[in-house]
Amino acid sequence: MEKEIDTQTEMATVFEHTRMPYESALQDDAPSLKNFYSCRPDDTLFMPITAGKDTVFHIAAYRGSEELLRVLLEMVPPSRKRDVLKLKNIHGNTILHEVAVSGKVKAADFLVRTLLLPHGSSTVHEKDIREREEILADRNNLGETPLYRAAAFGSAKMVMYLAKEIEEVGTLHDHFKRNDGISILHIAVIYQNFDSAIWLLNKDPNLASYKMEKDGKTCLHLLASMPTAFRSTSRKNIFTEFLYDRLPDSLGDDDDDDDDKFNPLISSIRTQDLERGRGQPSKISDTSFRMRMYRRLWRCLAKGWKTIEKLWTKKKMNTSAVKLMGMLVRRDASWLEPHEAEEDNLICLDREEEDMEAAPSAKRRSRLPDTPLLTAARTGIQEIVKEILEVYPQAVEHVNQNGQNILHLAILHRHSHIFDLVNQKKEASHRLVLGIDNYGCTILHYTAVMEYYTGGTSTTVALKLQEELKWFKDVQHRIPLYYTMHRNKENLTAKESFNKKHGDQHKAAQEWVKNTSQSCSTVAVLVATVVFAAAYTAPGGYLANGKPLLLDRPLYSFFTVMDVAGLASSLTSVVVFLSVLTSSLEIDDFLRTLPRKLMLGFIFLFFSVTATMLSFTATILLLIHLEKKWTATLTYAAAFLPICVFAMFQFPLYYEYTVAAIRSIVDFIQAILPGNWDLDRFRPN
Repeated sequence: MEKEIDTQTEMATVFEHTRMPYESALQDDAPSLKNFYSCRPDDTLFMPITAGKDTVFHIAAYRGSEELLRVLLEMVPPSRKRDVLKLKNIHGNTILHEVAVSGKVKAADFLVRTLLLPHGSSTVHEKDIREREEILADRNNLGETPLYRAAAFGSAKMVMYLAKEIEEVGTLHDHFKRNDGISILHIAVIYQNFDSAIWLLNKDPNLASYKMEKDGKTCLHLLASMPTAFRSTSRKNIFTEFLYDRLPDSLGDDDDDDDDKFNPLISSIRTQDLERGRGQPSKISDTSFRMRMYRRLWRCLAKGWKTIEKLWTKKKMNTSAVKLMGMLVRRDASWLEPHEAEEDNLICLDREEEDMEAAPSAKRRSRLPDTPLLTAARTGIQEIVKEILEVYPQAVEHVNQNGQNILHLAILHRHSHIFDLVNQKKEASHRLVLGIDNYGCTILHYTAVMEYYTGGTSTTVALKLQEELKWFKDVQHRIPLYYTMHRNKENLTAKESFNKKHGDQHKAAQEWVKNTSQSCSTVAVLVATVVFAAAYTAPGGYLANGKPLLLDRPLYSFFTVMDVAGLASSLTSVVVFLSVLTSSLEIDDFLRTLPRKLMLGFIFLFFSVTATMLSFTATILLLIHLEKKWTATLTYAAAFLPICVFAMFQFPLYYEYTVAAIRSIVDFIQAILPGNWDLDRFRPN
């Protein structure tokens, strides 16, 4: 016990003494580090200063500071300089591992030139070549070399630089995998370092066929499971879409730091790649004055506007992801290993009891992952689905282990854009809509599944249910009529399954409609009471003969019209909302009938409130003779304030129901018109 206490005390003392160099290294304070270590033994430089056993060299390398590394190496005896490259922390990382993560090519080049090529001489002895190769290929506890770490966490320039150094003394292939079998291209894709992945794939196209030992996934599988890397799955408002479309695809070479300028190596590597047909000529050749000025303008805006900076980073990632995707699709062969469906696309009008209890057979299932096409359909990445269908159109026939084709998955995960994209290929879609999976479900059955439902795009629960019903109807129109009678292995038709699984949503929608109709009816009755009383109370009173005193004034006629309009519209809205309350509120009513009624009720209610406030304004102006224009203006503004507030809070709801009603009317007209009339251009967005 006493020994443990002494050990802990000793460690606490050591870390107390190393706090100063640790903080100085993090702050790039080279003078303080020099003062600290110059008055201490040489071995102090090699002592760990963190709980992870990082030395000051590890911290300086991680920071990518050439100045710190220069100051520290000047204090190392010449005989021990090579030992610096062999220092490892608790994770087994050397300083080359750390500098590879920093992405600072200048710092990495300084270490290589100073420690591996002393005095700038070229390597000539076989022993030096072997030692240099061993240091560059040194692996940490996970089996990662510095090049591997650079591909995961560094930059494409660092990957190019280290690859060039490795090729001078060895082969790149030895650096392509770590202990668990994950390839260098896999790790670059996992950490979304797409520029490095593109360069590596250009360097060795065979990397595209590498599979993870654990689950057999290729890099295209991984990319297809990353919806955040693609534009089609990113939600943006109108303003951010406007900015996104006008940003350059990349920062351009003129935006890079000084790493390329001090060292012509990167440029020579790019030139060699272009000569082999592997590079990106557009990025390098696009150095026109206008484009450079355009980039610099956006770069200046990005420095002071975080939104632009984030969008630019996002667009750069999206562009690189699409480019990598195009390369992988043409080299990936995983689509050649399909799964087999257990069902034979035969409809069943009634299930036997033993058939209902039988689970899907696993006899013919393989352990292979879903194809990248099905993975992209599940995650909603339209770019990958479109590219694969263009390159390998026959891949659309694939099914997963559950016998689900691309339409099953698109409907299950509510990706309508994928569903529409596949249906554009008429010949293939006519076959796919007939698919029945291992659970006996058609594509229409999957409109009922709520497992991946995220709430839709509407704000009210009634409109959410309408969206689900419309989704059901859209899919139903794609399949033959007799398929609607098919029963799955739960002995349910698609409609029965839909009603069952949307039961809770239906109840919530019923409650919302009842409460909303009751509240709106109450407001409408109050408005009707006010305007009815105002109709028998003439502003200014009556003459002896019963004639209104202010009858001859123009505003009196306006008051009368608004009062009558307010009374009529409020009573009409009451009637509409009462018809909603007395309806059966069946689930199918939420598709067209109820949205139309609610839209009419809201319109009449809003108009009644507006008419009431206008009649109130007319009354004020009749009773108070306002000679000054600014006084009249203030009166108008005060009268319209309640209308504006009411409109501000209620207009979005009214707008949604109006749009929903118009859409249903357009759909109805399109359904009854002869021929193939395309009325989508009249459909509100």
